[in-house]
Amino acid sequence: MRRALAWIRVGVTFVAELSKSTWATIRAVLGDPGRLRPAILTVPLDVRSPGGTVLFADMVTLTPGTTSLEVSADGRTLYVHALDAPDRQAAIAGMKSTLEARAREVLP
Repeated sequence: MRRALAWIRVGVTFVAELSKSTWATIRAVLGDPGRLRPAILTVPLDVRSPGGTVLFADMVTLTPGTTSLEVSADGRTLYVHALDAPDRQAAIAGMKSTLEARAREVLP
């Protein structure tokens, strides 16, 4: 039962992040293109299982405005392209506190 609830939390968190990212991407596309600050983010991974890494990377890619590019050879870093990341540290912290945290709950 506990594991099923953890997977439900993953789904709820993903849908919430998907909604927020969709609106942010719509605003970015319809807004002033000179305002965008694209970035390649270096996201240190706390998740250690290959399945957890894949789950986190897939959720990042499926949310509009971000794309997982590569996982480092040692599996400790995920490289992400962000359409608009004026504050790189905040963008990384946001991904880690939502999507990665939920991935760690189900696939540590």
